[in-house]
Formats: sequence, C-alpha cells, structure tokens
Amino acid sequence: MGGSGGRGRRRRRRSGPPRGGGTAHAAGRQAVRAQRSWFNRQGGGTQALVVFGGIALLIGLHFLLWGEVIPAVGALVGRVPVLSTAVGWLYGGGAVMAWGVYALNRATAGPTARRRLLTAAWAWTPVAVACFPSDYADSTVLPTDYWAGVYASAYGVVVVPLVAFVVALLSLPLVKLFPRLKDAGDGWLGWACVGYSVLLLVWASTLLRM
Repeated sequence: MGGSGGRGRRRRRRSGPPRGGGTAHAAGRQAVRAQRSWFNRQGGGTQALVVFGGIALLIGLHFLLWGEVIPAVGALVGRVPVLSTAVGWLYGGGAVMAWGVYALNRATAGPTARRRLLTAAWAWTPVAVACFPSDYADSTVLPTDYWAGVYASAYGVVVVPLVAFVVALLSLPLVKLFPRLKDAGDGWLGWACVGYSVLLLVWASTLLRM
C-alpha cells in the first residue's frame, strides 16, 4: 500500500509542467501585458478617474482658450485678413492636418520621425476638441477674418465623426470596385484628413463671409 502510494505521488509529480514552464508562462503573460497600452493595463476605477479627469481638463481648456488665448491671438493677427483666417483655422484644422501627415508618413518614416509626428498630432487634438463652439464661445468678440477661421475649424472638428462615417460608407463600394485600394494602407486616410482640413480652410476664407 505504502509503496504504491509513493509511486502514485511520483507519477503525479512527473506529469506536471516541466521545470521552467511556469517561468516561461509568466514571462509570456508579462510580454502580452507590456504590449497593451497604459490605459488598458489599469483597473476600472483608475480608468474612470482618467476619463473624468480628461473631461474636466478639456472643459477647463475650453474656457481658457475662448477666454484668454483665442482673443489675445486674434488681437495680434486681426489686422491681416489672410493671416488671421489661417491662424484661426490652425486650432482645429491644424490638428486634422497633423493626423493626415502622420497617416501618410506612418509606413515610410523612421521611428524617431514617426514618434514626433504622432506626439504632435496627439498634442494638437485636445486643443481642437476644446475649441468646440458653445454659448461661452459665441459671446467672444473676435475680428471677422479670424472669427471665420476659428469657427470653421471648430465646427469642422465637431462633424468629424459624421464625416468619418460617410467616408467609411463610401469606401466600401470603392474597395470592391478597385481592389488595389486595399494596398494603399493608411495613405487614403491621410489624404482624406489633409483634404478635409484644406476644405475647412477654404470654407473659412469664402463661405462664412458670403
């Protein structure tokens, strides 16, 4: 009885995972965890705090921009119509352009250049989002040409989700008709962002003052 029990225990020990298997499994889990973004590695409570904190910062940035930054910049460039329109467009249109440039160069740029382009796009995005028009923004007095650029870019950023949905719907039949478009990668998205930002600038310089 005792001998057979000992042999059974030895068999169970031998049938377990090989030495080092647990270490390799843990290392694999750590590698997968490292590939996830910082936000996804956090718990639910931390993620909620980050989201609510980000919303609070955007609201504060909105009041700071419309209360201090945008009027001050408008006073500097308001006397030059073309310059004031372009500067006003930069708040939102510049962010869309930055994402377009990143998408166009993502596959060909080096690691350092790609990281810089991505950092610039992410840094510009909160400014574009914080420029959304509100009652507080509407009460701000700005030079006409500067106002056109600021509001064209602000409303352009607001409707970006709708524009993205329309572009996605249109791209489905185009890909079926032209299969080579699949090989374009992020190029078509980059050109779409660049074209949309230029369209916002044209809108600011013409349509808003007709």
